[in-house]
Amino acid sequence: MKLKEIFKEVPDFRVKGRTDHILSEILVISLCGVLSGAEDFEEIAEYGRQKEKFLKQFLDLPNGIPSHDTFNRVFRYLNKKSFESCLLNWSKEIIEELEHYQVNIDGKVLRATGKRGKKTAALCLVSAWVSEHCLSLGQSKVAKKSNEKTAIPDLIKSLDVKGAIISIDAMGCHSKIAELIRENKADYLLALKKNQKGIYEEVHDWMIGRKADFEMDTQVDYVGGRIEKRTTYVCEDLRFIDELSDWTDCERLVMVECERTFKNEPEKTSTATRFYVSSKKEGAAYFGLCTRNHWSIENQLHWYLDVVFHEDLQRVQMDNAPENMSTLRKMALQLLLKHKNKDSLKKIRKRAAWNEQFLVKVLKSII
Repeated sequence: MKLKEIFKEVPDFRVKGRTDHILSEILVISLCGVLSGAEDFEEIAEYGRQKEKFLKQFLDLPNGIPSHDTFNRVFRYLNKKSFESCLLNWSKEIIEELEHYQVNIDGKVLRATGKRGKKTAALCLVSAWVSEHCLSLGQSKVAKKSNEKTAIPDLIKSLDVKGAIISIDAMGCHSKIAELIRENKADYLLALKKNQKGIYEEVHDWMIGRKADFEMDTQVDYVGGRIEKRTTYVCEDLRFIDELSDWTDCERLVMVECERTFKNEPEKTSTATRFYVSSKKEGAAYFGLCTRNHWSIENQLHWYLDVVFHEDLQRVQMDNAPENMSTLRKMALQLLLKHKNKDSLKKIRKRAAWNEQFLVKVLKSII
C-alpha cells in the first residue's frame, strides 16, 4: 500500500533496536482510526484492537497493536514538519499540473488546547487551502503573544505557489506580505479592514463615489431559505490612490456589495461592503468568484474539522501532538471529501468505520 511508503519518509525519532512497533504502521493505524471516527489516542488504540484482523491484511504488526500511551508518545515527539510534508507532498501531486488555482489562507484556534483563564494560551494554526479541489497545502503555528500576521509569511515561504492567486482576509493585508507573495511568483487578493485607516478610507471613498464608472458583475444565489445578491466592482486606474504606492505590482481595486434577504422575512435585509487589493489583471466576474471561494476555508475546512471531527473539543496539548493531530485530521478530511458525492461527510465517515471494503477504497485513493 502506497500509504505506508508515504509515511516511511517520516524520520523515526526513537532509539533504534528498542522499539516494538514500526513507525509507519503506527501512523497508518492512526489515520484509519481517525477516518473511522476515533478522536483521541485511547480511541485510536481501541480501534486498532477491534480491527487487528483487518489491519493485518496490509500491515505486519510484529508485536500487535500499540497501546494508547505509545500513540500519545509518538505524536508528541514526531517531527511535525516531516509529518506535515506527507500531507503537502500528497497535495502537490494532485495540483502539480493545475494552473491558476486559488490558495486561501486563514487561521483557526484549537480552543480546547488552551488553559482556563488564559485567553491566548490555545494553539492557533494558519492553514493554506485550495478551494477548487478541497486540498490542504500546509499549516503554520502562531507563536504565543503574537498573531496570524507573523505566521503567514512562514507558511507562504514553505509552499510552492507559483502561478496561484493567494487570498487572505484583513489580518494578512500588509504591503510586506504582498511583496512576499509576488517574490514567490504568485498573485494576491487581500481584504482591507477599517482599522487600516489610511488605505481603507482612501479606497472606500474612491470606489463608493465612482462605482458607476467601474466594470461590474452581479451574482444571485438562493441558499437555505435566503437570497444572496453580490455585486462586484473592479477599478483598474490606481493613479490617484496614494496609499498604494508601496504595494508591489498592485493592479486592481475590488469592491463587493452583498445583500442578504431571508425568503420568509424580506424585511430583515442585511447589507455589507468589502474592499480588496489585488495584483491580478482580471475582471469583475473573476474577482466575484475568488472572493466567494475564499470563504470555503471557513465553510469547508474549518467547519468540517469542528462539526465532523470535533477539533475544538480535542484537549491534546503536549509538545508536537496538537499540530501532528491537526495534520492527521486534515489527511482524513481530504480522503473522505474525495468520496463524499452527495452524502454528508458524517455519513461517509461512519461508512468508513462500518464497511472495511469502503475504507480500503478510501485509502487506495491516495495517489
